[in-house]
This record gives sequence, C-alpha cells and structure tokens, in this order.
Amino acid sequence: MPVNDSAGVLWDDLRVTANMMSVAGAQFSRPPRTVTILTNRERGPSFSGLQGYEFGYGRGVFQSGYFQVQLPHSYVPGTAIEPHVHVRLDPASEGAAGQTLLLELEYIWVNVCEPRPDNTRILSINHKITLEDLRQDNVMISFGFIEKENADISSMLDCRFSRITFDPEWGKDFWSSQGLENDSFQGNLIFKEFDFHYQIDAAGSSRRDHK
Repeated sequence: MPVNDSAGVLWDDLRVTANMMSVAGAQFSRPPRTVTILTNRERGPSFSGLQGYEFGYGRGVFQSGYFQVQLPHSYVPGTAIEPHVHVRLDPASEGAAGQTLLLELEYIWVNVCEPRPDNTRILSINHKITLEDLRQDNVMISFGFIEKENADISSMLDCRFSRITFDPEWGKDFWSSQGLENDSFQGNLIFKEFDFHYQIDAAGSSRRDHK
C-alpha cells in the first residue's frame, strides 16, 4: 500500500521479485544459484523448503541479476526515485558482523520515444554488516535517490544488480578506485526483491497515451 510521509507526499514501491530477473556471472564467476534457505522442522528438507537466489562470497566474484521496470501512471513526473534491495544475509561458516558488502546498480532510464542513451550509470555502495542484519530475514539496503529531470510516466529502467568481490589483481579497474571497501562478508546474500520507491499523485492516470 502507498505510504504517506510527514510532508503529505504519497509513496509506493515498484517491485522486482527474484523470478522476474535473469542471472549471470562474470570474470569466471558462477551465476547466482537457487538454494534452499529454510525448511519445515516437522517435514524436513525432503518434503519442504523455501528457495532463493544465492549471491555467494569468493575471491574475484562478480554475480549479477538483470531486470527491466516501467514507471506506472501513478508516478509523479520528474521526481526522484530510490532503488533499494531486500535481502537475507546468511552468515554461512565465516560470515560475521563488521564485515562489508560491495553492491552495485547499473542502469539506464529512458522515456517513451526517447533516443537510446550513449552510456549507462553505475552506483557502487558499501553496506557494513550488523548483528541485526544477521538476525533479520528482510534486510533493506538503499542505493540512495536517483533522478532524471524529464522522467515521465511509462519511462523504463534497464538494470543490473551485482554483488562484487574484486580480486586484488583487478585493482586498476575503474570501479575499485572510488574509495569503497572490497566485499569481505564471508557469507551468502539471498536476493528477495529489488524495489524502486517512487512518489505517486493518484491511483492511476486519466491519460490514455504514454506521453
């Protein structure tokens, strides 16, 4: 349901679940894989279980999910949106509080009938793991707000979400020179959903066109 903030602005989430994206690995990394995250104690793993995409830890790992979204008719044109990911952090054998995730969002944001962009935008962030993160099943990590001055309803974003553990030999790569820490969380990130928090001004639009 839409959320009304203290300033009277209405917000909603544009959602991308795990089954709405494709996955791949790069730099000789395996793609994120489907793993069992929890089973029923009475039934056991043979007859129960919930699954999710595991973005694992390792030296020189670059694991990604790819997806596209369209801003709905309820979107307030020109306003900023907040990309964020919902995850479960499985400590596995060596994962612990105080370690760091290195996550990345690459995207283009294009209006209907707008020319193809010449370049993508990339946001790289660190998230420091806390004890609360390891206890929770729904950890939300934000990439901050992004904006497009002339963004309109039905504009679309093509996106890549990645977890990156760069090999020290990649040290001269452009994305490792932004003052960010390498991924040191020696556990698994289980992808739950990627969302875009956006402002709304109505339940829909009276416009039938997309301009």
